[in-house]
Amino acid sequence: MHPLLLPELLGLISGYLAHKEQQRCSQVCWTWNSYFSPLVWKACTVDYGCHTKHKLIPVSALHTYAPHIRVLSFQGFVSADHFAIPCTRLEHLKIVDGSRVDFKGFSTEQPREIWASLARLVSSNPDLTTVEIAEIDWIPTDVFWKAVADHPGIRKLSLDQVRVEFGHLKIFWQACSGVEVLTLQRCRISNHDDTLDTMPVMFRRLQELNVENLLQPLPHVQIELLRLCPQLSSFYWRGGAVHGLARDNLLSILGSGRLPNLDSMDIMGMNLTDLDTEHIIHCMSRVRKLAVYQTNFGPSSIRSLEPHFKSIEELNLLQCPQVTSANVALLLRSCPLLRVLKAEAISSDEIKDGDVWPCHEHLRTLVLYFDLTLADRLGECHIVFALLSKLKNLRRLNISRYLTPHGRRFLGDNKSVQLRLDHGLGLLESLRHLEALYFDGIIQDMTMAEAQWMEEHWKALRTVRGVFTNSAMLNREITTFFKNTISGHIPLPSSH
Repeated sequence: MHPLLLPELLGLISGYLAHKEQQRCSQVCWTWNSYFSPLVWKACTVDYGCHTKHKLIPVSALHTYAPHIRVLSFQGFVSADHFAIPCTRLEHLKIVDGSRVDFKGFSTEQPREIWASLARLVSSNPDLTTVEIAEIDWIPTDVFWKAVADHPGIRKLSLDQVRVEFGHLKIFWQACSGVEVLTLQRCRISNHDDTLDTMPVMFRRLQELNVENLLQPLPHVQIELLRLCPQLSSFYWRGGAVHGLARDNLLSILGSGRLPNLDSMDIMGMNLTDLDTEHIIHCMSRVRKLAVYQTNFGPSSIRSLEPHFKSIEELNLLQCPQVTSANVALLLRSCPLLRVLKAEAISSDEIKDGDVWPCHEHLRTLVLYFDLTLADRLGECHIVFALLSKLKNLRRLNISRYLTPHGRRFLGDNKSVQLRLDHGLGLLESLRHLEALYFDGIIQDMTMAEAQWMEEHWKALRTVRGVFTNSAMLNREITTFFKNTISGHIPLPSSH
């Protein structure tokens, strides 16, 4: 056998090839076709082609390669034949109807037939674990929801901008009750009396619930879903406008002891006081993730958090005005498993030469402004960079300052770290996994040497955001350099 036909060698080659290159390889010979076709067709997108560069895949090709498809996405309603694909190994199904306009003769007049085909697709794929539906204003039949409800393997159900008619509520909630992760975003779930009193099910398997800006039912009714989720461990909620009833319901349900496994909370606003967030922490079995963005989280909550320091992995305390620099330093010194920290600021008084945070091996995301003194900013920059250099697994570093303590937006700040080689930037050579760097609101004084150093030493870097220098000409030069060398540069306007 020729060496280039050996499966082991093909496997090695395929790992270095992009999707288009794998497509070309599948056309070389029969052996290569049989090896590369499953890779090429593993993820398949069927769409109109009018808003994207994708060409509409012929029905015949879908039938030929259906056994290889694991991830299938429908972008818009095409012909009914495209939905009748004989897939049997699907793991992930995504349906998006971004436009209902006919395109090049493909009919959208058969919605019942289409949803019946999708229901059969769900039923005939025992390995299906994830279903995503987005921008669907009308599902004319309940057969699809019934197929999802009857499927024992679906773990994740995600709905974004989906309207559920009142007549389909019972089977819809049954479909939701069988999953472990449920996400509802910007949906309208119709109910005549806007209550959940007639809910037909308990969500006995549900472990993660994400609710964001539902148009219906009302926010305080949405919170009532928690009463039906005895196994829930993670809750994410964004309710749009603040509703006092939503806050009261949340505190009442948490205090009832109905959620013994809850260890992750992500909530924003709701007019929560320090005592409210303290109560929430007391009601959690342990704290693994806690995000209390735009609340009055403060000293009482910090004290209640202390027994959980050893288990905390993620914290988001942004725009919590009572959180002090000393609080932030305490968390960084006391939480060895911390992977994500988002907080407003830490002062130079809390950082000493030779410090090593115990979470240095785990920290992946750090959003934190470093407030230095003007008297010894150069020396303090070196200390901060030496401390950051220990975070060798850091992926995202955000040293921005957006708001003053009084809520006003910063136009420019010259009291924080300067990303300059003569200030100690070279110490950060160890951050080889860094993918994103942000420094909004800080007046930088970078030169082309710093930009070239970043590109040379941070090979994973994909995003840089901030104003590099006050010099408009040099700022444009550095911006152009990053645009040409990294894929995700996000420039901010020059201060001039």
